[in-house]
Amino acid sequence: MDTTGLLLSAVSTLAGVVSVYFAYVAVRHQLSRRRRRPVPPVPLPAPTPSAPGSARYDVFVSYGREDADWVRSFAARLRERGLNVAYDEVVSRPGGIRVHTVETAIREAAHGLLVFSPASMNSGWVRQEYAALMQPSIESGRLFIPVVVGDVELPEFAATRYLADFRGAGDGSGHDGVYEQRIDEIARALRPG
Repeated sequence: MDTTGLLLSAVSTLAGVVSVYFAYVAVRHQLSRRRRRPVPPVPLPAPTPSAPGSARYDVFVSYGREDADWVRSFAARLRERGLNVAYDEVVSRPGGIRVHTVETAIREAAHGLLVFSPASMNSGWVRQEYAALMQPSIESGRLFIPVVVGDVELPEFAATRYLADFRGAGDGSGHDGVYEQRIDEIARALRPG
């Protein structure tokens, strides 16, 4: 065989190998596309807050576990003033999933309120609720009220809001004048219409 014939034979073999390789790549790509069919995303409810007129609750209250007794009394006072108040104990149901239940209540509330205390400032759960309450406050103007019941430094975004200061206002057990005044102020701010 002469040099030209040998060269043509090598080029022809190389062309065959290259075409087989590209055929293999194309088939492999087709097979992998069939195996990895895209799973359609599960539609989640929109995270936008309800408009005040269509909200299920007037306010959602976030707090630390250690403040539960204080919050029960506080929420009862707000209900006495005609407000529909939601917090984890009110919206929870046996067998329900806490994160979904609370998330739904926050979404269905016209406004948000967070009880700032040393306990709440150290709670990872409360930090998540704070984020869920603060974001719609910033983006859509939903009212967010910081309620201060202990010596704490408010996070920067919460500090931009006028707060309801219950430090030294009593615990609400004796219908203390300052305590009741603060409840009235919050109720007027939250009252629909």
